[in-house]
Amino acid sequence: MRPVNLAIGAVTALLLGVSHMAYAASMSEQPGTALAGDSDVIFLRKAADAGTMEIAASRLAQTKASSEPVKAFAAMMIRDHGAANEKMKPIAQRLGIQLPSSPPDVKKQELAQLEQLSGPAFDNAYAQQIGIDAHQDAVALFRKAVDDAKDADVKAFARQTLPTLSHHLDMAKQMAAQVKK
Repeated sequence: MRPVNLAIGAVTALLLGVSHMAYAASMSEQPGTALAGDSDVIFLRKAADAGTMEIAASRLAQTKASSEPVKAFAAMMIRDHGAANEKMKPIAQRLGIQLPSSPPDVKKQELAQLEQLSGPAFDNAYAQQIGIDAHQDAVALFRKAVDDAKDADVKAFARQTLPTLSHHLDMAKQMAAQVKK
């Protein structure tokens, strides 16, 4: 192999490694303090992002929704995701991970778009985006953590929370069918 190709390969590998470390380090306010594997840190961060988004969107639904099934689902989301976020906090704290207290900027844009809707249009968008889409992503995220988490508490949290998320997905599908009528 030519020396130029070796140098390019080495630089590429270095940059990929640095970008991965930078992402993992950014998971904590104090880089390098997390005691869990990177995948556990990323899981907790994504789980917190999802939970804060679902709570924020569900609070919005309590004022913007026009159907009772959406309002009832939103109340369940606030209760259940709030409880899950509280269970996650001590695990994250023990591992030295700072969890977000509000949705990420990309999700705030989605919230702003949702906020522009009202009546049946809001109900349908909420049912699809927060009910079905977000819960499909969450179920996949938590299933992966059940299989891959290195920290016992992270794995237990994922295992205990997964049935609730699966139930939410089933309920979301029912709600979506009701609001489309």
